[in-house]
Amino acid sequence: MKQSQFLYLGLLDLLLIAGLAAVFGPAVLVSSPIVLMGLAGLGAILAGTVSALSLGPITLSWRHLVGLSYVTFALMWPVTYAPEIVAGTASGQDLFLFVVATVGAFSLAFYGVDIARGGRHFSVQQNVERVIGL
Repeated sequence: MKQSQFLYLGLLDLLLIAGLAAVFGPAVLVSSPIVLMGLAGLGAILAGTVSALSLGPITLSWRHLVGLSYVTFALMWPVTYAPEIVAGTASGQDLFLFVVATVGAFSLAFYGVDIARGGRHFSVQQNVERVIGL
């Protein structure tokens, strides 16, 4: 896989958000899972278009942006079911889906953390050289 392909993943995330907003109205844009999905999409777009992003004294490489994107996307799934669990109104089905979503989220988070640490298990080739400094 090449680094620049993360651009398409990020665009897909944002396209899905736009579709949800079109179907359910703009109020959906402030729900926690959609906000997390948007952050994941923006992180993936940045990861696919720059080799590093400098924010003052902090520099994030594209690998860190991929990791941030995947971990944020992974958090989206358990967060979908968390409000009912925290409120104590979750049904058995909600609890089951929360557990399944959390297990699935760990696999996404593992992928992101592995790429952020250098890709020992998953190989992604850098093919973008642009650095942005703010």
